[in-house]
Amino acid sequence: MKSGMNQDEKSEQQVIVQRQRRIPSLLVWVALVLPNIVFVGGGVMGLARAQVKVSPQRPDKSDDSQEPKLDKNAAAEKNKKVSARGVPGFDLQSSRTDILSHLNAVISFYRASLVPIQKAGEPNDAVYFAQSVELSSQAATYAFQAAQAGAALAIVHQDVSTGDRQRLENTKTNVEQALVVLKGREDSLDKAIATANSRQINSLRLQREGVQAAIDLNNSMDEALKKIVGISDTKDGSGLAADVERLQRSIPELNSKEKIVAPQLTTLESARSSGVSSQGVVLFQLLETKHALDGLISQNDKAHQTALAVRVPISTVLRTLVTKGQLLTEQAVEASAPPKATTKKMPAETKTKAPTSIQPTPTVTSVTPPTSTSQATSAETLGSITRDFQALSSAAIPLSQELIVLQESRSNLTAWQGAVDQEYKGVLHALLLRVVVIAIALGIIFVGGELWRRATNKYVHDPRRRRQLLVVRRIAIGFLSVIVVLFGFVTQFNSLATFAGFITAGIAVGLQTVLLSVAAYFFIVGRYGVKVGDRITVSSVTGDVIDVGLVRFYMMELAGSGVEMNPTGRVAVFSNAVLFQAATPLYKQIPGTEFAWHELIVKLSATTNYTKVCDAIMNEVKTVYESYRPNIEQQHRDVENWMQAPIAAPEVDSRLQFSGGAFQLWARFPVEIRTAAKTDEELTKRLVKLMEQNDEFKQAFAATPVIQAAVKG
Repeated sequence: MKSGMNQDEKSEQQVIVQRQRRIPSLLVWVALVLPNIVFVGGGVMGLARAQVKVSPQRPDKSDDSQEPKLDKNAAAEKNKKVSARGVPGFDLQSSRTDILSHLNAVISFYRASLVPIQKAGEPNDAVYFAQSVELSSQAATYAFQAAQAGAALAIVHQDVSTGDRQRLENTKTNVEQALVVLKGREDSLDKAIATANSRQINSLRLQREGVQAAIDLNNSMDEALKKIVGISDTKDGSGLAADVERLQRSIPELNSKEKIVAPQLTTLESARSSGVSSQGVVLFQLLETKHALDGLISQNDKAHQTALAVRVPISTVLRTLVTKGQLLTEQAVEASAPPKATTKKMPAETKTKAPTSIQPTPTVTSVTPPTSTSQATSAETLGSITRDFQALSSAAIPLSQELIVLQESRSNLTAWQGAVDQEYKGVLHALLLRVVVIAIALGIIFVGGELWRRATNKYVHDPRRRRQLLVVRRIAIGFLSVIVVLFGFVTQFNSLATFAGFITAGIAVGLQTVLLSVAAYFFIVGRYGVKVGDRITVSSVTGDVIDVGLVRFYMMELAGSGVEMNPTGRVAVFSNAVLFQAATPLYKQIPGTEFAWHELIVKLSATTNYTKVCDAIMNEVKTVYESYRPNIEQQHRDVENWMQAPIAAPEVDSRLQFSGGAFQLWARFPVEIRTAAKTDEELTKRLVKLMEQNDEFKQAFAATPVIQAAVKG
């Protein structure tokens, strides 16, 4: 039992010792691996930031034996002159901003060039538009070529990020391989534990725990590396090359083979011969074209300035590289030339007594061969300059081509603007000329109307005829003015006729009564029409006309017994359309007459001497009529002359007839309208006097005599 317990205690002590030994080994392994992860992660995160400074490049081991080691201060000073992207004197960060600004300016100019900005012009304006589109397309193509070259330059000289990315991938691969090995080891340990005896099982379990700890650590490392690689991939999609690619995808029409078709232009020849409205529309279109061309020229200049901003630093670096290359080339040529021998004179031996002959002085020649180290350094420097020159020139050449194209584009836009300006002046001149012609025509019409008015007022004395002539004058002036304005402002009569048809139909339906009144006006002012002063009866309303308008007429209302009519103080207003209403008759005096007919009715008794009484009454009527008979006859003659037709002359007429079972005398006589009441009064007085003087006549009247108008109202 003691031996068994001792064995168990020994096995537990061995497990504890192995764990203590395993823990330091794991700590040492973690201490060696984690700094590499931190270093690699720091390099990748540095790539995700803005431009980072690159540490000095280490010389290759193969060159350590050939080149002397540089001093640390000298190497640091040299690296200060090298930018972040590896090209001496070239700041890629500022160049990246300039490139993107330039691409935005070029894209804006290209899109603005595709928009049709002219609707009216000459045929050569379509050529200007096609050239503008072509040149802007070429400029955009060269701009993207230069931008892609700049992006390639950034990728080529991004040595630090490339090295960090490679080390990161290598570390991730090693971790994945280690995980595979450890999982295989874990499976084998699980199988061994399943078949092991009691003495071996503790040792195997300790080994399995160590393998499990290593698997957990590698899993953690693998997850961390995946996250860092994901960040690196995201950064790779947000660099200058990605920005350039996105901008290029935003204008797919740049790579399209379909050509932009120039819009159909309205020819200026038809615009010059059209009306004021069409010329005004063309004038405003040309003005908009001028403003649009000003905007295109401004965008062209902006693209030109941004292209210069991108090319200037590249050109400066290229000139520096060319100068260095020429200097190194000259040095290489001098180094490859045959070595020059240097001659040194040896001191001649002098004697106290020299012979008369002169002995030649011996010389020693030494040759200085070039060193292999200087030749290798020059070759390496020339190779670096050549690579930098090729990388920069691939961006500078498209930029130079783009600048030439932009200059041609500006010349084309300037010529286009000059042509549009000439077209604008031509249309403006034609418009002003047409306006002047319209003004002159309207002036002639108004002057003629004024002469017409003065001649009418001077030579036409009849108020009715004068009023008619003045109305005709207004109608004629309005009609001619409308015709002049219509033909001056409108030339497209096809569309005008259709539009006028719809307008006329709408007016005819909506203003039916008004139009009917206007039409009736011409009947009212006609030969048998109504004039101011006429007494008329409309809808049982009698009155004297005081005004006749284009749509309505006005009359002063009269009221009375029918024999004597007096004003009521009211004005009756009727539409002229009443003339066409069958249910509303209109009564008026015969034109040129101012007399009416009155009736005298006298009922006689059965025992009366009818002949004697009738003759006496008619003598009184004729006596009254004789006082104004000349006026009535004159009006009759005037009416016959005006109507050019014979009319029965007005005279006193009488009839003896039965009425209601008794005899009655009916007498009809004309009276002047203005003095009708006085005439009736005079006749009444004479009949009363007749009855007072003769009792026979008084007994002959069966009833009081009646004097009334022949027609009421």
